[in-house]
Amino acid sequence: MATANKTKGQKEELITALYCRLSVDDDNKDMESNSITNQKQILQDFARREGFRNTQFFVDDGVSGTTFQREGFQQMQKMVEDGLIGTIIVKDLSRFGREQVEMGRLTQIVYPSLGVTFISIQENVNTAAKTGLEMMPFYNIFNADIIGSCILGITCCSSTGL
Repeated sequence: MATANKTKGQKEELITALYCRLSVDDDNKDMESNSITNQKQILQDFARREGFRNTQFFVDDGVSGTTFQREGFQQMQKMVEDGLIGTIIVKDLSRFGREQVEMGRLTQIVYPSLGVTFISIQENVNTAAKTGLEMMPFYNIFNADIIGSCILGITCCSSTGL
């Protein structure tokens, strides 16, 4: 496991970030959405099974994946830049984001240069093991295209009264 230096020269295990996102809030604003609860369970089970310790959840509930200006994501990103996070795990790439250029920049340039492993469970992406990397750009394009198609369809239906 990756470690960070503590002030007295001791080593501390880096955080494994478990990132969850849902673009639409449930009706009950006081409670966590079912999707976020399910994502947390999937991520925690995976982390435990694969031996990742020192986990911390970062959550954006009700925020679109087309922007990276999300509170939970920004908090996680700051900790990555501060050298506190060694691994980021997401349920699937669409939970991480739906903006393909920024996703590619982060997962293929920024995180590797900082020694951070990125894992997407659904697509079997693991940057440390070098698995799933060849398909990742296609998944990202597909995820970005789906959101565009959905918005176009909703706009078309609402303007025609359907």
